[in-house]
Amino acid sequence: MYTFSATRSLGAFLVLLVSALLLSSWRDGSTKHLVERDPSLVEISPSAFNASSAKNVIALPYGRHDFPVKLSNPHSHHAFHKRVDVGTLDYDDTVCKGRLLYQKILAAFEGTGTPGREFSAQDIDNGWVKDTDNAMMFDWEIPLMAVGKTLGAGVGEREPTEAEITLIDLLQRKPFKNANGEQVNDLERNAHHELAYIPFFNTIIIINVVSPTNQVKARFRKEKKEITQADILRRIPPLNRVSDVMWTVWSTTSKTPNSLRFIGIDGISNGDTFGIMKTIFEKGEAKEPIKFPGLKFGLDTEEGQALLATPNGLAIAWLMIDRAGKLGRRIPTVSIYSVYPETGGYYRMLWDLQPLSPTSAAPPGATPKPTSTSKLASQIKRSDRRSPHVLRKRDLDYQTAKCKGKVLYDNIQAAFQGKASLGSIYEFSTESLENGWRYEDEVEDLDTTWYPALKMIGLTLGIGDRPNERSRGFYDVAYIPSFLTIIASDTQSPRNRLISDSGGRITEAEINRRVPPLNRLSDMIWTVWNLNSRSPNNLRYVGRSNVLGEDVEAIIGRIFDSRGGVRGWPGYTYGIDTEEGQALLATPNGIAVAWLLIDRAARLGRRRPKVTIWSSYPDTGRGLHMLWDLEPV
Repeated sequence: MYTFSATRSLGAFLVLLVSALLLSSWRDGSTKHLVERDPSLVEISPSAFNASSAKNVIALPYGRHDFPVKLSNPHSHHAFHKRVDVGTLDYDDTVCKGRLLYQKILAAFEGTGTPGREFSAQDIDNGWVKDTDNAMMFDWEIPLMAVGKTLGAGVGEREPTEAEITLIDLLQRKPFKNANGEQVNDLERNAHHELAYIPFFNTIIIINVVSPTNQVKARFRKEKKEITQADILRRIPPLNRVSDVMWTVWSTTSKTPNSLRFIGIDGISNGDTFGIMKTIFEKGEAKEPIKFPGLKFGLDTEEGQALLATPNGLAIAWLMIDRAGKLGRRIPTVSIYSVYPETGGYYRMLWDLQPLSPTSAAPPGATPKPTSTSKLASQIKRSDRRSPHVLRKRDLDYQTAKCKGKVLYDNIQAAFQGKASLGSIYEFSTESLENGWRYEDEVEDLDTTWYPALKMIGLTLGIGDRPNERSRGFYDVAYIPSFLTIIASDTQSPRNRLISDSGGRITEAEINRRVPPLNRLSDMIWTVWNLNSRSPNNLRYVGRSNVLGEDVEAIIGRIFDSRGGVRGWPGYTYGIDTEEGQALLATPNGIAVAWLLIDRAARLGRRRPKVTIWSSYPDTGRGLHMLWDLEPV
């Protein structure tokens, strides 16, 4: 058995490799712009904001993306009775994405998120011309009266005066330096962000947005040129996203930045958002759009989560995630209504980011999740768990696992079709294995509990039903080339060990500084196989032996319970196009397989993955295993 341990240049500290591949890790070794790999950050790809092209685009976990080219159209307000084409966002998928975003928001409120970059007035001056004027009212009087009533003393139920409303329009009219420090003189002059700043009412209203990103994309489409993320980043100013623009305008103008509470979005004409809102109106008691106060939802509801994941709700989500340290804990709600319900047009959103007072209840969903009540979990005694380093807090419920698994599945399919571009994909070398790691090359007997599975593999491959009883492996990863198989057992990532040892009190930057470049299980599995196999693309089976942790045990337990109880080999098998397969894909023990398929799709080719789960000891529920069959198509 090949076993690796990590070492530091100043004294060795022992870590085992990747068991629970945390979803909040950053990675991109080729550029300064890190691509967030967290599949819970499922903002819609910019090209999906145009409803006409949305059918061919899936959600990619890049992190934040810009608003649609045309977010709203206040200047044609009173004439806005034309039909908005309904987009192609699926309601259930959008609920899933909103659920994941909401959990990210709750994590940020608890202090476990990574703060966003802080921009200043100098960043506004870098590429933007700031045009300000006092505003005439634009039919927000009634909602703002309700805001005043909510705020109570000092404001009251009244309309703001014209002097209390400042229109701020940021126009891209000046040369700027991009995020790489390169001078850019070729401007997207139609790009702008128009906001209504109403500090006395703790309110900001997004009126109209034409994003630099989409202007660049439109230019490339017009010139019939291919475009990459690097092309976009080179052509836009660092301050360009709605959430960042909104916060920077507020924080550089307001004397008390954390006073921001209400965010309005005017005249929604994005087809995807419009379609989700239309669905919610039709689900309501009136079965049609209604006037203010409209319908109100917390983010713990499916409607609130669906609205959070729309193109127009994403900026609100990212404002709360990135600025949680400045805003403090909030209990967000969202109201939707129509200005002209008789024609079914002119939809709006009003977000209330209510501060959490000492006497307030915690945000829904923020309380610790209960321990699994599955029969399987009750069978497994704590003394039976082998590793003292397993992160035991249960962070994954079955519904969330389904949502994460669905997003991962979509990205795997996109990767197979050559549509996924998830940043630089490392090809590690032997030197990478020696950079920070000490390894032992051993040959030893396999765990006999894997014999039935290997017998099946041998028969499937036509190489006989007698398993090779001697195996070689890395990091407690068994390498069995004749069976096209690699099996990972007792593993833990450097980042998880750092988080565990620090009690969770460690920054992302400190983690990245202290882990070697080769540190994720998906990369390790591929590197071990790629460097030792004559035909790297023939990897077929990936096993996870003796899986541990309350998350994975709860998910497997739920599935076993639904089938009548724990089962030994041959267990139960699910394709990753099934609900159960997607839930297993999202577990800490399945994510490495997902990213192996996404990152190495070009090398592995198209596959039809399925997963088998079983227990070595069905009477006690101990000895849980997974076998992923990456069957070539």
